[in-house]
Amino acid sequence: MRIGFVGAGLMGSGMIRNLADAGHEVVLHARTSSRAAGLPVTLAGSIAEAMDGADLACSCVTDSPDVRVVVDGLLDAASPPPVLVEMSTIAPAVARELAERCAARGVAYLDCPVSGGPTGAAAGTLAVMCGGDADALARAVPALDAMGDPEKRFHCGPVGLGLVAKLVNNMLVATITTATAEALGRGQRAGLDPALAREIVMRSSGDSWQLRNLFARVLEGDHVPGFTVRNLLKDLGHARDLDDRVPPLADAAADLLRQVPADLDYGAVARLTMDLPGE
Repeated sequence: MRIGFVGAGLMGSGMIRNLADAGHEVVLHARTSSRAAGLPVTLAGSIAEAMDGADLACSCVTDSPDVRVVVDGLLDAASPPPVLVEMSTIAPAVARELAERCAARGVAYLDCPVSGGPTGAAAGTLAVMCGGDADALARAVPALDAMGDPEKRFHCGPVGLGLVAKLVNNMLVATITTATAEALGRGQRAGLDPALAREIVMRSSGDSWQLRNLFARVLEGDHVPGFTVRNLLKDLGHARDLDDRVPPLADAAADLLRQVPADLDYGAVARLTMDLPGE
């Protein structure tokens, strides 16, 4: 399959390597060409060039304005691909708007945000939450199989619901992370080694993915970004827009995250409530 791809950042680079390893030809447009160094791709000078004549389009960029640019470029192609797999986490309402624009050119839009971070992208084990037409999703399966774990791929319903699922997930990421940091910090100040506390809780009812995976790095003072504070705050903003009701726990988590440098990994929020190496 020939795949036009936009985005070669922390997530996109791993996705691209797995697509190539699965035998797909990847034509990439990257705003920062240096990010394409060493990737198994053909570089394109524009989004339209990357998409022209492709069997499938894939995009993994940052937010709604970036996806609008991707769709503009795709629709400028002389022969756009029949399906766009949009893996960015953006506002569901924007996805629905862009899906209508794509449909007018005969392109099916799938919102397929992912979870698993750069490690999952590199390993090809991402969870994928899909919104859109089932037939279009079936056409995208060979690419999605290369980038993620089929057992962790879910068709959530029409366009936009894949994004709703991802935003629900990231609300929990934020609230569980901040609550875990608060609890471990409180135990630490009371004399309990936080590494021991982590081991205890992992075998008890307070266990979580964040505790098992993120906090192994947090306790070492490692806040190298996999998922930045900036991007988690962006997702919490989109999640807030899903409903008119105030989300008190997510808002409290966002208030804490805003006190952390935006380019650090979101686990750095633990600095606010814990004594960690490197501070």
